[in-house]
Amino acid sequence: THDFRMKTKIFIGALLISSYIFGARGDLISAEVLATKSLINAQTYIDNELAQIVSDMFSIEPAQYGYWLYKITYETVDQFGDSHIATGVISYPRVDWPDIPDQAFPMISYQHGTVVEKSSVTSVNGEWILSAILTTSGYVYAEPDYLGLGDSEGRHPYQLKEPYGTACVDLFRAIRQYSEQNDDFTLNGQLFLAGYSEGGYATMALHNIIERDYSNEFQITYSFPMAGAYSMSGIMVDVMLDMQPYGEPFYFPYVLFAYIDAYTELDIPENYLLPQYHNLYNMFDGFHSSSEINASMPNIPITIMKPDSINSFESNQNHPLRLALKENDLWNWTPVAPMHIFHGIGDELVPVENSEMAYEQFINNGSQNIQLELIPESFGGHQDVAPWALFGAYQIAKDYQMINELGDMNQDGSFDILDIVKIANLILLGSDSENTSYSFWAADINMDENINIQDIVILIDIIL
Repeated sequence: THDFRMKTKIFIGALLISSYIFGARGDLISAEVLATKSLINAQTYIDNELAQIVSDMFSIEPAQYGYWLYKITYETVDQFGDSHIATGVISYPRVDWPDIPDQAFPMISYQHGTVVEKSSVTSVNGEWILSAILTTSGYVYAEPDYLGLGDSEGRHPYQLKEPYGTACVDLFRAIRQYSEQNDDFTLNGQLFLAGYSEGGYATMALHNIIERDYSNEFQITYSFPMAGAYSMSGIMVDVMLDMQPYGEPFYFPYVLFAYIDAYTELDIPENYLLPQYHNLYNMFDGFHSSSEINASMPNIPITIMKPDSINSFESNQNHPLRLALKENDLWNWTPVAPMHIFHGIGDELVPVENSEMAYEQFINNGSQNIQLELIPESFGGHQDVAPWALFGAYQIAKDYQMINELGDMNQDGSFDILDIVKIANLILLGSDSENTSYSFWAADINMDENINIQDIVILIDIIL
């Protein structure tokens, strides 16, 4: 029964805790079930949620699968390279009896937008419409909480590029490990990345860091950075120095305190803040809401700072904070994998120039597979545009998504002698020049992490 299955998985997760106390980066510590739905119940949930959110604005194909949603706890490192525990979620397609899992799926990682409370993440709040839509469409859905959120201790390193890379990559490793330890789902090697706002910045950072450091482990199929602040030291600084009211004042101290935590040369917050705002630092402990923090802020965020601190920053191009921000700019590199950047022209919080600047520089640097899509001003501001950008990414990804039948070695939609020959060659030669990564998963029909005569026997049974 489903109840028995759930209890078994929770027990397995508990056993994993003791196995991975002294684990390495990406080691899975535990997997805790958060929700599960059959195909019929998943479709009902999606229909109800869409009716409340967007009515008839979007057309979503009928669900193809049910889903399992799990909270994942795993090993990673913080911005200083020290061992750290992090959390996130995985949602994967559910196949019910009498069917058995016999497909390999792509993974899509969604990097969430700005939150300040540790509890404002999917690993705490459970299922939501985006994970349901993507999983029932045939993706293994991953969503990292990031450092400092969820069960991760300490303060969240907001808008610092390196911690996004390590937290996300190590979640992927933990998910891959989880897949290898059970027979419920198989990954086919495709990897899609998407995120909006802070998640757009995190997606851009993750794309950069995977291609820089982890290309031997993960190959990006397509990425969708949306409405991210890619010019931290330029465009976003200008916004704050403009001395104009800002819609979400807490953004400014969130960035300031994250950088003070990460760069010791920046000293202590009290050196920058007017005395009446000294307590703001303590409010970013993960247990205060953005509304609470905004209520303690002026509507022109930078006015929390001492005038001489502002003057020093404006006049000194080598100011330590300015240099730290430059280290975290994401507009001047050369993406290789395809990227589609979304941004709303009417974005009042993260100016569209962030995406325009990045796109132009990527093209100048020689990137071949970059697209920029500007969403008209009539669609609204920062929050309003998010559903449109996400739906746009969903539609584009569909054209690249592959769901592979285990045993269909030549991916022609049927099982025949040619598939048997390919598996035999893989066993004898140990490689497949056409697509080694896919071939391994397609050939491992019984999902025991080995390719041998047993897989050929199963395939013959399927054909017969």
